[in-house]
Amino acid sequence: MADREIDSRVLEVQALAECVFENLLIALDWLAKPNTALGDATPLSCCATATGAQQVRRILLAIEFGGVA
Repeated sequence: MADREIDSRVLEVQALAECVFENLLIALDWLAKPNTALGDATPLSCCATATGAQQVRRILLAIEFGGVA
């Protein structure tokens, strides 16, 4: 069950990243690189928890709407 939850979070975050960056390869690159707003963790690794995935979604929405991340 836990693996399904993680997979679901990853797919949701990946879809949001693709919408924000308007390019799947750019989105995948962003998800795989350490992010200072996440304490230098990768956005993808943060999706292991619901809280981490929520933090990634907040950053993506900030990027989409002109915030800093």
